[in-house]
Amino acid sequence: AQLTPEQSKRRSAVGTTYWMAPEIFTRKHYGPKVDIWSFGIVGIEMVEGAPPYLMETSATVRQLISTGGTPKLQNPRQQSAWLRDFLHCCLETDEDRRWS
Repeated sequence: AQLTPEQSKRRSAVGTTYWMAPEIFTRKHYGPKVDIWSFGIVGIEMVEGAPPYLMETSATVRQLISTGGTPKLQNPRQQSAWLRDFLHCCLETDEDRRWS
């Protein structure tokens, strides 16, 4: 969806469930920060070989993420503090606090 100065946020639900940000599931207006969330999910996928919640149904994934279920690394202590902080900043459920 193209964003313009006049319309800087969207409400459409477009994307692949595992990489979608909470504000998409809750039908809130959203902007480019949804891509930062997806980037964090890609980070987890690169480390673990699969996105979080891969074995869950789409409905369960929607429920988990929309109710504050920030995806976590399976073995965070095996990863660098830098990576953990990076993912924390990308996967902030509060869009206003998420990196941009």
